[in-house]
Amino acid sequence: MPMRKSEIHMHSIFSDGEFSPAELIEIAEKNDVSILSLTDHDTFEGIPEFLQSAEETEITAFPGIEITVKFHDFNIHLLAYFRDYESLTPELKDRVQTMTETREQRMCQLIERIDGVVPERYRGMLKLENVKRAAEGVLARPHLAREMARLGIVSNAGQAFERYLVKYNVERENLDAQTAIALVRESGGVPVMAHPGERSYSLICPEKGRDPENAPVLLEELKEMGLLGLECHYPYHERMGTVPYFLDLADSFDLIVTGSRDFHGFNSHQKVNIFGTTKMEPDFLEQFQEVWS
Repeated sequence: MPMRKSEIHMHSIFSDGEFSPAELIEIAEKNDVSILSLTDHDTFEGIPEFLQSAEETEITAFPGIEITVKFHDFNIHLLAYFRDYESLTPELKDRVQTMTETREQRMCQLIERIDGVVPERYRGMLKLENVKRAAEGVLARPHLAREMARLGIVSNAGQAFERYLVKYNVERENLDAQTAIALVRESGGVPVMAHPGERSYSLICPEKGRDPENAPVLLEELKEMGLLGLECHYPYHERMGTVPYFLDLADSFDLIVTGSRDFHGFNSHQKVNIFGTTKMEPDFLEQFQEVWS
């Protein structure tokens, strides 16, 4: 029997992805991907459309989210997976709504800061409403980058990051890891540490002083808070040859192993043919279902 293909870390126009939730379902059907979760940044806005679009198909679809959380003195990304929309508690939905509002405030500050450093002739051209129009959902830096390219301040979105958006970034106060994990567990959800070895929002980031030898200690702490899974199969881990290391780590802490492409579409130069190409058996689905039951 052929392996069931999955894509459980992906983004839609409701955060920083290229496609609508309904379009992601279509892409999944074309690529024979039958296990799906939508994990937009800090929002559930796209979930109703996502689940409704999946209803007419053979796809196993369930709600997800990717939350930026504060852990010690750095930020990590926490993925969370839920049985259905109804299991999200009002408290979790409220906290997520607050995150959306925080993103908007941060975008206002970022626009103001960038406006002060762009060449004179472009000053006053960056407007929140135009960035929002490009976004559809939760505001993130890629939306501002696209608007800067549209106005001709930079030649492309990548250049916006290189010249402005990293150097002049505005940090926002994020939910702490302990609270986020507790909220997910109260909704019967499965909290999973996203891309633990990526260059940012991860446990390991040598250039920021987070060395590999500290990863087990940090992971143990997250597990005590209620973490249930680790995203071991990830494009960057595959390129760096670190997948076996993370599989061992997950095994030693008895964590559910997940994997995905972190699909955004053009925002991270991804073509649709990579959708659902993670080479792993979907054992995680049964393990999720045990937590959900």
